[in-house]
Amino acid sequence: MNPDQELLAGVAQRDPEAFRTLMEQHAAKVINLGYRFLGTVADAEDVAQEVFFRLYRHPPQLSAETRLFTWLYRVTVNLCLDLLRKRSAQPASVPLEAPADGTAEEELPLSEKLPDRSALNPREQIAQAEVAALTRQAVVALPVPLRVPLILSTFEEMSHPEIARILGVSPKAVERRLSRARSLLRHRLAPYL
Repeated sequence: MNPDQELLAGVAQRDPEAFRTLMEQHAAKVINLGYRFLGTVADAEDVAQEVFFRLYRHPPQLSAETRLFTWLYRVTVNLCLDLLRKRSAQPASVPLEAPADGTAEEELPLSEKLPDRSALNPREQIAQAEVAALTRQAVVALPVPLRVPLILSTFEEMSHPEIARILGVSPKAVERRLSRARSLLRHRLAPYL
């Protein structure tokens, strides 16, 4: 029995320490993934709360070769897609600045910080920020079947087989979707690069 299965057994027995340990191990990854899809820390935290609520209410039964991380990512992606579908009547937007609530950049649950720009002159800093914003907008504009594997591969650094398990498709399908997503991004960003 792997450590996640032992903790899940504890969660099934309503052991608060087992649940707390699982949350500590996986919450940051779930919030990061939610943020990449939804664009706001608040929405990402809401999705993470729902993911862990579902885990507590009905702990998944994992086979020996299935990892909890795969289940968490699948539930997170599905909840994010549901929320995006509900918002489909509104134009998609991704925040380009720090949250308005005064949260400092260091407090964001992301590793999406730009490299130290202090060595760049102001014109280079502006150009770099514009390219980053255009890239985020281009990713958000991708069709969902292409955006999901791109986010999981590029930002979450997941392998094709892991993405395939989460999405319920073959690794070859993941490869095709990634190729198409990257091709669309190159085409859309070509005028700016």
